[in-house]
Amino acid sequence: IQKHTALEPVNRQRMYITLLTSLQFFLILAFGATELIMFYVMFEATLIPTLIIITR
Repeated sequence: IQKHTALEPVNRQRMYITLLTSLQFFLILAFGATELIMFYVMFEATLIPTLIIITR
């Protein structure tokens, strides 16, 4: 078990889990898309949680 967030405040832990969950959701939608426009929109949507995870 990884404990790299154990020392972080609870609200930051919740934000991290929420961002990872939304990132996974958008990636599933992106690579499950059958249309190119839907793939583009969902793939671009993954950039927002990724940016927040990297910058925090």
